[in-house]
Amino acid sequence: MEPASSKSAADALGSDFFYGWDLLYKTVDGIIDKKADVLIVLAHFLLTKHYKFRCVGIGDDKTLPEDEDGSELMPDHWNGDNTKYSLRYVHNKSLYLLLGHITEDALIVNLLDINTKNVSNICITPESLVVEVKGSITKIMPTATDIVERFRKELCDPVFTGNSREATTQTQTSQSPAPTTDPLRIGEPRRPGSFMPHGFEPRPFGFPDVGRGDLDPLGRGGGNLYSFGPNAGLARFDPFSPLPPRGPGNMGPNPDHMRPPNWNPDYYM
Repeated sequence: MEPASSKSAADALGSDFFYGWDLLYKTVDGIIDKKADVLIVLAHFLLTKHYKFRCVGIGDDKTLPEDEDGSELMPDHWNGDNTKYSLRYVHNKSLYLLLGHITEDALIVNLLDINTKNVSNICITPESLVVEVKGSITKIMPTATDIVERFRKELCDPVFTGNSREATTQTQTSQSPAPTTDPLRIGEPRRPGSFMPHGFEPRPFGFPDVGRGDLDPLGRGGGNLYSFGPNAGLARFDPFSPLPPRGPGNMGPNPDHMRPPNWNPDYYM
């Protein structure tokens, strides 16, 4: 179950949005000594009043006792460190951490959901947002409605909807496009240089063993691209090979010495 959505801060001062702020601020105004403290109190007010959080103390302990109910008040020693804040909250038996880090001119605030690991962050400048640390909210923070709206959009909503900076980064990882299918293609696509005549077995490195005998001095492999059978269309095939040795039993005419058609030996006499 997600926390109840807060009202729009655009008309907050005209309604009861900040009702209860004065009571909360009176409990801590005696120990506030810097402007960043005021902004942390405002974030606490938004979480406890409009998102129904309950504060269960300070620190970054990620375990939650079962009997911990929490409170709407600021915990003891919440601003004891001059450089950082760490407050723990519970909502629907889930633990949240509100963390703040003070830099030279800014306050960086994070809200972390311990269960889902969703985390959000916002960077604000206390010197430009907080005029003074005593008085009513309109005197302390003239733009309190704008600050609350930023808290809601940049700090609270991303954690509750899962659209935090970290979660968004993880979901925007590049995905390989799905392979497209050509309905007119038959079989697997052929890459350049991968032609293989029918009847030949593939050789290492994807090269067919054709034409090798013409170039190999040892005569390994076939010498033609296509094989010829004994009756290959009665085509004449003259394989090139060394001449047979001459000898007493091998003095007959060469079998290749065939007479041409209509040859007459007496024609030139």
